[in-house]
Amino acid sequence: MRLAVYCDFISEGIHPLQLIVQPESGELDWSEVLYLPLSGPFEPFEAEQFGDLTGVSVLLEDLIVNRKDPEKIGIRLSQISARHPEADIALFILQIADVEEVLGYRWEQVNLSN
Repeated sequence: MRLAVYCDFISEGIHPLQLIVQPESGELDWSEVLYLPLSGPFEPFEAEQFGDLTGVSVLLEDLIVNRKDPEKIGIRLSQISARHPEADIALFILQIADVEEVLGYRWEQVNLSN
C-alpha cells in the first residue's frame, strides 16, 4: 500500500491537505475496515504519478478511530463500495481536516520520505 500526502503553502508554511492511499490490486477486503498508520513516512504527492487512476473521496462519515492504536485511522470500505458499486477504485483521497476532526487533534507534522 502506498501512502502519499499532498501539501501546499498556506500563510506561514507548508501544510498537509490530503492523504492519498493507493492499495495494491486485490489487497482490500471491502467488507472490512482499512486501518492506516498516521506516523508515516509518507511520500510527497505528485498528481502526475497517479495518472488516470480512479480515485474516490473518503467522507468524514467513512472514517473511524482505531481505539487500540490511536496512531491509526480507519476507513469503512463497505460504505465506499456501496456509494461506488462496480467502480475499479485505485485511490482513496482523505481530507486532512476530516482526519483531524475524527482524531480530535491537529496533524501538523508530516513525516515525508524523500
